[in-house]
Amino acid sequence: MKRKLVYETVNEVPCKSENSSVPYVENYQIDYEPLHFLRCHSRKNDPADIQTQVWQCAFEPNRDDQKKTTNVVATCGGNSICLINVKTGEVTGKFSSKDLREMFYSIAWTTLFVELADPPQMNILAAAGARGTLHLIHPEGGVAFFECQIIRSKTVTVSSLLFHPKQCSILFCALSDGQVMGWDIGSPSPPDYNMKLNCLLTLEARLEIFNLVYSLQGNILMAACSIGVCGWIVTQEALQKKSDSLPILKFQFPRKHIQNTSEPQLVDSLVLLGDGMVGTKCALHGVIYVWDLMATLAANGEEQQLTVTPIRVLTWSNTDNYFMNMGCHPVAGLLVCGDDRGALWLYNLKEAMQVKEQTHEVQPLTILDWPDITDMNLDRNRKLRLDVYDIVVDSVAVSCTGKYLVAVTSNNMVCIWKKMKSWK
Repeated sequence: MKRKLVYETVNEVPCKSENSSVPYVENYQIDYEPLHFLRCHSRKNDPADIQTQVWQCAFEPNRDDQKKTTNVVATCGGNSICLINVKTGEVTGKFSSKDLREMFYSIAWTTLFVELADPPQMNILAAAGARGTLHLIHPEGGVAFFECQIIRSKTVTVSSLLFHPKQCSILFCALSDGQVMGWDIGSPSPPDYNMKLNCLLTLEARLEIFNLVYSLQGNILMAACSIGVCGWIVTQEALQKKSDSLPILKFQFPRKHIQNTSEPQLVDSLVLLGDGMVGTKCALHGVIYVWDLMATLAANGEEQQLTVTPIRVLTWSNTDNYFMNMGCHPVAGLLVCGDDRGALWLYNLKEAMQVKEQTHEVQPLTILDWPDITDMNLDRNRKLRLDVYDIVVDSVAVSCTGKYLVAVTSNNMVCIWKKMKSWK
């Protein structure tokens, strides 16, 4: 039976669910219940706004242990950024751009070390999107302290943001025209947050870019592009020397899952799984590829055109919709990807990353269907139910314990799921 959920307000969502049966996969069972479904990015605070897209979500890192996360998740959509406590469903902070035309596409967290601050670790959230303006937010201080237009164009947008996993003040910004810019934001500290944005490098993919990841194994920055995956070896030396002419690597994937082999390999999602493994989703393939980055580099020698041989192929939706970003947390052992029906596909990372002879596609642990939602605000405004339209899950985030999953959708919903029970 489909789970039921009553949606009433943005901060309080009573949840009544009847658990559907979950299939066993190698003696492992897992299930989640819908906990809070929020509509907190509405234009003009319209409680019945189902047009605003929420594009990305990301858990706040634990300041003391970067392998862990807090109970706060950041989401971006429309011209606002929201901070939500996943345990309570409370929106603890909201930051809106002064420019009503802004549309935030991407966010990224980092933890900076500030000598004179107490505590010395400080979490910073970066956000950018359609207007080419970079915003920096200190959530604990309750302030958006920096705003700078990094690209002046009516057609070029910021499509992805990523902080370097070790050099935490370095921010990579991917642009829709194929450029990747590397910036040093310095060490801003309260109360003045004095800083100067310093451009370190500009890389050219010459392809539309959808998201970025950085692997410490090989110091490789990779971009999901309109044709395959592009990469650059970005070392500390390259950043110090402000090297703009780094050689580009191009990763190509199997074509056997596409009926028309002339179709370009549009990669709309890329995620690091840990231990040098990468998850890649090519639009229209109906699968997720898991591959070994360093083994791929070694097998192709000095070539800059690299053929990827997946070690695993994960069964996923046969949808013809694009731009559904995967979420993963290696400590939680989960890879999650939404589809265009509001469902979440969950995979066991341990199984997905096993290196053995490929004989069959790996099936998901389970699929969490979109719950049956009674939306009082839509009823009052005489609008159609959410599930009348496609419900595209734009992005998913996984907490470090795997206890909470967060999905954001094309119909202005932030969906928080809570783990019920798992055992072997």
